[in-house]
Amino acid sequence: MIETIETIGKLVRIVPTFSPTENGEIIHNYFEENKESEGVVVVDDEKPAGILMRKDFYQKIGSQFGYSLYMKRCIHLVMKTDITCVDKSCDMAKFGFSAMNRDQDSLYDFVVILENEKYAGIVSISEFLIEMSKTKEREIKLLNDQQRILKQANEAEKLHRMEIEQRNAAIKNLLDHAGQGFLFFGDDLLVSEEYSKECDDIFGLSVGSQNFLQVMKSFVDGNCINLMQDAFANRFREQDKIRNKVYLSILPEEIKIRGRYIQTEYKVIPAQESKSIMMILTDITEKKALELKTAEDKNNIKLIIRVISNRGEINQTIEDLHGFVEGEAPRLLDSGHDKKSILQHIFRVVHTMKGDFSLNSLHHTSAGLHRLEDALSAMQKKPEAVGMEDLREFVEGIDCGQLLEQDISVITEALGTCYFEKDDTYTVSRQRLAKIENKIKTTFPEDEQDVISDLLQSLFYTNVKDIIKDYNDYIKTLAERFGKNIGDIKITGEDVYIDRDRYFPFIKSLVHVFRNMADHGIEDPDERVDCGKPECGEISCGLEKLEDRFILSLTDDGKGIDPETIGKKAVEKGIYSEDEISRLDKAKILKTIFRSAAFPLRAQFGA
Repeated sequence: MIETIETIGKLVRIVPTFSPTENGEIIHNYFEENKESEGVVVVDDEKPAGILMRKDFYQKIGSQFGYSLYMKRCIHLVMKTDITCVDKSCDMAKFGFSAMNRDQDSLYDFVVILENEKYAGIVSISEFLIEMSKTKEREIKLLNDQQRILKQANEAEKLHRMEIEQRNAAIKNLLDHAGQGFLFFGDDLLVSEEYSKECDDIFGLSVGSQNFLQVMKSFVDGNCINLMQDAFANRFREQDKIRNKVYLSILPEEIKIRGRYIQTEYKVIPAQESKSIMMILTDITEKKALELKTAEDKNNIKLIIRVISNRGEINQTIEDLHGFVEGEAPRLLDSGHDKKSILQHIFRVVHTMKGDFSLNSLHHTSAGLHRLEDALSAMQKKPEAVGMEDLREFVEGIDCGQLLEQDISVITEALGTCYFEKDDTYTVSRQRLAKIENKIKTTFPEDEQDVISDLLQSLFYTNVKDIIKDYNDYIKTLAERFGKNIGDIKITGEDVYIDRDRYFPFIKSLVHVFRNMADHGIEDPDERVDCGKPECGEISCGLEKLEDRFILSLTDDGKGIDPETIGKKAVEKGIYSEDEISRLDKAKILKTIFRSAAFPLRAQFGA
């Protein structure tokens, strides 16, 4: 006897509930913290009042005026009140027909379940479809057995087939109106004809009976196709459920198809042979656009704050870009140096400028320089394929205006075009400042001089501690890119005030120190845990003020410098021969990091 699920109660699961008086921001925060959640139920006095599906919610708040209208107001403005409710005792067939015959405005994944007229949970249409598919397979098997054993029961067999066809029609209707793409395939990777019409809209073609990997080849690269092929082959061969989940978990969760961002999910259906994997496709294009806009807004705010407080550095960084592209680079191409040295120098300058622009929050320009850096890196890997004319054409093709356009637009839109035309600051010459400091020394007693001098310096000079703090955001961005965890810079020691213009080249050079700490010094979280360290790396800065100078100490709690690696690099760059490096002690090998393999270029162009 075949065991079947007779009532819908066995598919009921609990999802979080919220009061209709809570505001939309509460729902947004919940969805952000629970990425796997498909939706929530709104309950008023233990009775369901509506539902909020993730996709519908983000579509509404992502619409024009939607964010301001719904995020701070009660969620009854955005919830679906026309909901389908069935009792927990409802049988599977009745549930299927109820779900199939819903109004067009009620086509969503959740059906609310009641017990004694009170909220008892929900049933997901997606999960119901899986159970219906399992049931269908069992009934087909039962039908075939009856056909072989009870040939005389032709009329009963016809009636049974009619019932199955009705169930198929119900499932097909549900698939076509669920607002998502559903398709099935087995170990032959052929897509079943029982798929939702949403798939045709997503892929732009009819996918029924086609090889799944052939369909995907138009939308993902060869590496992804190979990954899918291996994952599915292992899944159909492996019987262990846990390993099956691992194989499917390595597949991409998001794919760009025909200009739309599609979230993908794979579910195993153990009871089926020919259709053992169901793929669910959800269009998240609008949600993705909202996320990208939010990130863009945050970056723009950082840029505005940065340009207000560091106008001089921003302008200097922009001038440096123009100076290199329009002056230094062309002179370098005409200098007569060999192509390899010129290419290395241009790469190094572009790499440095990328860090400068990123530090100053000009993110669009930094991204453009990153693309130039990638192109230069590709040239360095195949120098034989690049001629001097190719390099000259590349440099002449760099458009500073185009690189800066988006960031300049953000600045001028917020601060006006006068930002680059006027300087609303008062200038005091160094001579005048020196006279004031001497006057303090001759006028005030010694115990008061330090206090007044510090106050004067705070007006005219910049605290080194504040300069170091500016690197916090830069380090956090690098850490995220490198898959690491690094906290704020720990700054200790005395307050040291400096003339920022005088030390500007030194301040710029620190970007390389912090980048190397984040990239090469601090280990990955797993590696740190294995070494008995906390997951979060720490960078420290110590300041000591002397009579006419100061000492700045930068350290990290990473793995340190490997002399063997430094030695190999020195030989590779031609700084030492293998025989020479073998005779150097550890200290001298470590000093090699302060040397350059391109001394003539550094001397001539100040790299």
